[in-house]
Amino acid sequence: MSITESYVSLQVANSSGSKKTPARRSELEIKMDVLQVVSQGIDRPTQIMYKANLSWIALQENLKSLVAKAFLREENLGPRRRYELTQSGFDILRTFQKVIDSMGSTPIVQKQVSF
Repeated sequence: MSITESYVSLQVANSSGSKKTPARRSELEIKMDVLQVVSQGIDRPTQIMYKANLSWIALQENLKSLVAKAFLREENLGPRRRYELTQSGFDILRTFQKVIDSMGSTPIVQKQVSF
């Protein structure tokens, strides 16, 4: 089970019944998705972008933030970059997973959380 799905379906009531519409992920969910992807061994930016379902700009902002807070470590191999989870990143990912498991589903985070 992944931490979050790319989109969460919400029920929106209307006169003809209910309709499912995609909801946006919170900053917290996006950051946890990036950490989850890297924890699976996907370490190159383009592959992280595809697997986490992010745009290139959003990916760069999140990677920069996660590296600055020491949840990810960046390695430069010539012109290429790769990322790996630090112990802090592993700990926060494990804690988030425990919260998700205890709640039974992904929480909807209304307030934007910055790392």
